[in-house]
Amino acid sequence: MPWTPRSPAHRDPEQWRRRGLLPPAELDALVRARLGWLAVEDPAYADFSTDPTAALPGE
Repeated sequence: MPWTPRSPAHRDPEQWRRRGLLPPAELDALVRARLGWLAVEDPAYADFSTDPTAALPGE
């Protein structure tokens, strides 16, 4: 989901840099450059309903 700026200050990249932060567009580009090659599947129901205390297969 893309980030939506709420005020003119949020739209100004220099305001972000003044506070030591990356503007959202630059941060998004950085993440895509570093992780864009990963094949990511949509989460499945099982991702959220497994028992964290259960032994893993092969243990």
